[in-house]
Amino acid sequence: MKVMAVLGSPRKNGNSSILAQKFLEKAAASGAETQSFFLECMQYKGCKACGACKTGSDKCVIEDDLSEVFAEMHKSDIIVYASPNYFGDVSGQFKLFLDRTFSLLNPTFITGPQKSRLAAGKKVVFIFTQGAAEGEYAEVTAKYARLREYFEFADFHILHAGNLMGDVSAKDRPELLLKAEKLAEQLTKR
Repeated sequence: MKVMAVLGSPRKNGNSSILAQKFLEKAAASGAETQSFFLECMQYKGCKACGACKTGSDKCVIEDDLSEVFAEMHKSDIIVYASPNYFGDVSGQFKLFLDRTFSLLNPTFITGPQKSRLAAGKKVVFIFTQGAAEGEYAEVTAKYARLREYFEFADFHILHAGNLMGDVSAKDRPELLLKAEKLAEQLTKR
């Protein structure tokens, strides 16, 4: 089993990254092969809206560091997306990446029988962390839950963690770390 994480925080040890790493550690302990991509250290651009991925190519024609991420998405059984909440949405790093995943949709994704170029059966975990209270910004996670429809993911889970501000870190919140571990255990069961 292959598990990959796309880390959208500009801080390598930020709260969303901490929870994603906890997930990966538990998945690895269950025998999964794991890999993570720290977007902040990668060289990539946003979608150019050129349409080439829908008219002349079955992948994004922009050659940059996201090419490897997309290749791994095709190979992975579980994909972990992790981002902090910045101004009521995902980080800019994560949004640039996400816009480029448009290339992973078939040209007929709106009307055709198969929307995604990714193989069926993939499981996804979306980790979203914020300083605001737990219940705030639920509309953001609801918006990104629609990724399940677009990419026809078999399973889609959200770990939305709040009240992480100032000196309060995800690593100091055992209940959040346990949620990440339990989710990894649940999804990596064979």
